[in-house]
Amino acid sequence: MIVKKVVILGGGVLGSQIAYQSAFSGITTVIYDISDEAVQQAQQKIDSYPQQYKQDIGATDEQVQAANANLSLTTDMKAAATDADVIIEAVPERLDIKESTYKSLAPYITDQTLLLTNSSTLIPSQLIDFAPNKKRFMAMHFANLIWTHNVAELMWAKDTPQATIDDAEAFAKQIHMIPILIHKEISGYIMNSIFLPMINAALKLWANGYSDPLSIDKNWMVSMGVDRGPFGFLDIMGLNTAVNIEMGFYQNTHDEDYKKIADKLTEYVQDNKLGVASGEGFYHYPNPAYQDPAFLKA
Repeated sequence: MIVKKVVILGGGVLGSQIAYQSAFSGITTVIYDISDEAVQQAQQKIDSYPQQYKQDIGATDEQVQAANANLSLTTDMKAAATDADVIIEAVPERLDIKESTYKSLAPYITDQTLLLTNSSTLIPSQLIDFAPNKKRFMAMHFANLIWTHNVAELMWAKDTPQATIDDAEAFAKQIHMIPILIHKEISGYIMNSIFLPMINAALKLWANGYSDPLSIDKNWMVSMGVDRGPFGFLDIMGLNTAVNIEMGFYQNTHDEDYKKIADKLTEYVQDNKLGVASGEGFYHYPNPAYQDPAFLKA
């Protein structure tokens, strides 16, 4: 399967990154979002990527100019989806929003279009009944900073045809991802099955008053020899996304700790402290304190 047009539904943190990576890979790419304001916010994210690509992977001026030329944004679902080979849904991690998005897409998608969800916790069998072309639906989950953390986790429902899986794997390679096949459905996939328990442990320490975010991060960074801690990762993820994930955990487990965490995170979101996307979360951006060498000094 050679993909010539990709559509990203949702230009948030990951949606905008996936779109730029697709465009950088030489594919005509369209971001669809629900309003002019959302499109403007997506464009602001995209405007920061050329410099990051140059800095992190040595991209040339010619490469980023070509990527910019390959990418467009729209609020017109029909114009976006028409003639798409691949459509990637990257809307918030809520079943009702995903269902509504798929219903809006249904009139414009073909039986041959590969429809992928970038869900990080919801599994394909939870979403497939909403999908307008079930035999061509599966999950492809990406990591933040997609151009350097270039893994694509592939997961599918029980009766997904092998041809769909093969096409998704080929597409992942076309946009320079390392495809990781997950042979049984599991919420959290591989990455978040390992990552989210660490994040939740940190959030519980904070929500229950045992320590503060910067101290937790400093401890983790020094102890593990890594370049950021759990709250630094949360800022990259986006605190609005974190709220949805924690509420999902609460609804599934009825563990009051998750509700307490979601409530504390919601206070940040209500103050527009969304993380990297808004310039402030647990840290201030573009120069968060954890990147200062003095942060790890006694």
